[in-house]
Amino acid sequence: MFCTHPAHPELGVRLSYGMNLYPSRDAEGVLRGLRELALPLRARSAPGDPEFGVGAWLPARAAREFLADERRFDELVELIAANGLDACTFNAFPYGDFHGPGVKERVFSPSWLERERLEFTLDVARIAARVRVRRGGSRAGQHLSLSTHAGAFAAALAPLERELVAGAFVQAALALAELEQEYGERVVLAIEPEPRSNANDTRELGALLAAVHARARGRAEAAVRRHLGACLDACHAAVEFEEPAQAFARATAEGTALGKLQFSSALALAHPDEDDAGRESLLALDEPVYLHQVTGRRGDELLRAVDLAELAHEPGTWRGCDEWRCHFHVPVDLSRFGAAGGLATTRAEAEHTLRAALAAPERWGTRELHVEVETYTWNLLPEARAGSTGVLDGLARELAHVQHVLATAGWRPLR
Repeated sequence: MFCTHPAHPELGVRLSYGMNLYPSRDAEGVLRGLRELALPLRARSAPGDPEFGVGAWLPARAAREFLADERRFDELVELIAANGLDACTFNAFPYGDFHGPGVKERVFSPSWLERERLEFTLDVARIAARVRVRRGGSRAGQHLSLSTHAGAFAAALAPLERELVAGAFVQAALALAELEQEYGERVVLAIEPEPRSNANDTRELGALLAAVHARARGRAEAAVRRHLGACLDACHAAVEFEEPAQAFARATAEGTALGKLQFSSALALAHPDEDDAGRESLLALDEPVYLHQVTGRRGDELLRAVDLAELAHEPGTWRGCDEWRCHFHVPVDLSRFGAAGGLATTRAEAEHTLRAALAAPERWGTRELHVEVETYTWNLLPEARAGSTGVLDGLARELAHVQHVLATAGWRPLR
């Protein structure tokens, strides 16, 4: 979905929905996810839209299959082109089996210390570029965005590990520069801060990018500036109590391109010691698949937990917080969650993050802002019990909500 603004005729916003909510494992799973989710969602939310945005997720196995089997790749291109889909952004964070039991911190594997991470990322980038070329190629100023994690699931890396991660990102930028020479498509690898990773927030992302730039010499310096950027996930920033405008400013500091902005919501509980029902509702969401990092604010102090279970194990430490925020992606149109207590969402923070980006297009570093709605936990929510119809209703409400935020800022779909 491509949106324009009368005051910025040379710019655009591309709105998409992230397909990592579909449990794909291989090429067939990716194709099935597009047919079962993207196509009916387009029919509901934007019938006839020739550029309906999808944030594609290609597990490593799927990426290898699409590159090795031209017939399979043709099937992917035909499905996208014949149905007016716009694969403008790709998710290269989860390597595979994202919805399998016990994913938790394993979603960061392989790390950027391992060659497999670089190879997987470049496989996805090559597919993204080839799909765009087969669809007719980019118009002036367009880019493709590819999100990835910042290195590893670790609060801190050893000095040598930091250097190795920085070096791997330089290699990625050089390879993407070569890919642009081959296909004429600019791919921006957007590095995503996440709580409890080596880039816990946008401040630490800045430090990582500084280390990358310090290693870049000669043509590598130009490649890094053109092909490395930031992925600003509104849920992650909210969990760390980052002020939205500041998070956007830090993500785009020193001319860093904003590869994409993920419009996503976390859970929030104010005054947890006084809200038994809200506290119980949140703790009941502890489950064995996804990682649910929690940050508590107590005055000017922040407490950090790797997962929800830690709050139950150390109640005395946590009960005195002013507020808890939990990395649990929930539908972005909701301001409250659950029927009991004061469990809320960080919808307002996501809206403020997007509005901050829309108010300063000169900081994007691109001619287009990629906005991806990312709620991958629908299988855990009540709507899943209603089958695909219930989930599709929820996805349509989310897209409508983000469209409304864009429209109030003057950005409307181009028909």
